[in-house]
Amino acid sequence: MSLVDVLKQTITEGLKSKTLTSCSRWAENRRVMGAPFNGAYGFRRHPWCREIHDSKAAWTIAMKAAQLGVTETGINRAFYTLDQLKRDVLYVLPTTLNASDFSKARFATALKLSPYLKDLFVDTNTVGLKSTGTNVLYIRGSRGDSNLKSIPVSELVLDELDEMDTHAVWLALERLSGQVEKHILAVSTPTVPKYGIHKLYLTSTQEHFHFQCPHCGRWTELLWPDCAEIIGESVNDPRCKESFLKCKECKHKLEHADKPLFLAGGQWKATETNVAAEESRGFYINQLYSSTVTPGELVIAYHRGLGDEAAATEFHCSKLGVPFIGVGAQVTDEMIEACLKGHTINDARPQIGGDRLITMGVDQGKTGYISVVDWLFDRHPGSDVSAAAIGKLLWFGKFAEDDWNYLGELMREWQVLACVVDADPNVNDARRFAKKFHGYVWLTRYRRGQTAKEVSISEEETGAPFATVDRTSWLSCTLGRFKTNPPRILLPRDISLEYREHVKNLVRTYVKDDTGNMVACFVNTGPDHYAHSLCYADIGLTLAPITTGGEDIGKVT
Repeated sequence: MSLVDVLKQTITEGLKSKTLTSCSRWAENRRVMGAPFNGAYGFRRHPWCREIHDSKAAWTIAMKAAQLGVTETGINRAFYTLDQLKRDVLYVLPTTLNASDFSKARFATALKLSPYLKDLFVDTNTVGLKSTGTNVLYIRGSRGDSNLKSIPVSELVLDELDEMDTHAVWLALERLSGQVEKHILAVSTPTVPKYGIHKLYLTSTQEHFHFQCPHCGRWTELLWPDCAEIIGESVNDPRCKESFLKCKECKHKLEHADKPLFLAGGQWKATETNVAAEESRGFYINQLYSSTVTPGELVIAYHRGLGDEAAATEFHCSKLGVPFIGVGAQVTDEMIEACLKGHTINDARPQIGGDRLITMGVDQGKTGYISVVDWLFDRHPGSDVSAAAIGKLLWFGKFAEDDWNYLGELMREWQVLACVVDADPNVNDARRFAKKFHGYVWLTRYRRGQTAKEVSISEEETGAPFATVDRTSWLSCTLGRFKTNPPRILLPRDISLEYREHVKNLVRTYVKDDTGNMVACFVNTGPDHYAHSLCYADIGLTLAPITTGGEDIGKVT
């Protein structure tokens, strides 16, 4: 190419860039895609994504089902911001591994297929940092990534928000605090109500994608089950593939193959009009709109979820894009009422040196939360002491982060045989407390990889004993006590509203692990400190036999 041709191309590209004043137009002219939609990026298959591209709200929130092109929208917004707006971008994914995979696969593929992007970046060698020469794209994981602390940016993309570490999300948001122009795009499939993306969505305009029915001409939307004609009675019923979508207004069949035609002129319509669109725009979209997921596939997924909580969670969250709580996944007010008994937290304390098996759980922080539990057995303990015991909550309360002496007083007052304390955040204070009551106190941290209710005991060089446990298994055990009939946890009749709420705020859901399998986990929809303190007291039950039963705890110095 001659120097003149290079000059002409430079001028042409410069003029073209000036016309790309919206992210959607930029994407159509600068991105090239691979399979399954080879060629220039476009909105034929994902018309709902155009408005998400171009939202100028301070908060843009996309609560969506899986595989609807919305994640690609986040990538395009990041590239557009770097190229056209000349601003730095922080792109956050759930884990450091996710961030690395994104950098090596999605980012590298975008550059490989799009010549313009390949020329835009001058430094792509560092996994978590890509530079255009004047601006930087930071790619980070939300868990264990201290680099979130030192990145000043004006654009933030949170990809799969519900899988992220909540503390890290707030840390990432703080990166925008010094900027005049700042925008946040939060994208995720939801998990449970009032958590993560759904919690943000409820603060937004809550927009749904409407289209004009090709048969009746009325504006409508695709919703389950109103728009699904379910044919077939089980997962293995071959008639499922005959299922089809229909207009919920006129009940006429909507051809799956015609979606790109009748959805092309679709528009977003707000369902919450009391929120300013410039502040927080929220978008909701489900797989009924997908051109790659057939109605038959949706019906099979629906049948698979009948009687299978994990599959039901997958159907509602990943297919319908709505939060979901399975039956028994959350402690309810009715369950708590069934646990209330006649005792109060002011009843007589146990006698010194008695034979009662009392444990204490402590969830510490700026405010510490305490549960003291007496354990009774209605069956032979066998290999699972916890399963054989009924817990009686004797007392609960709080303490200030600098008042660890109060915990010592409680150890003696309640003759506690085993106390389990959350190791963080005040780990040094916790270590001193554990060493002072050596043999009676263990520090704990939740860890993945522990087998079921296994309690792994170790001792630091400092002399502080640690009990490492699987979070999901132990929370299932503790919260499960509320759900049996009769319940296996007895509560004082003067239990506080706060304690009730903390127990209800932990909800079991299912997420995909690194191998793609659905696994259970608990998310907190609000403060949950008392629930964890109760769980720690439960863990203490398995440690209590190690202690010297009947010894006066008051003799410990």
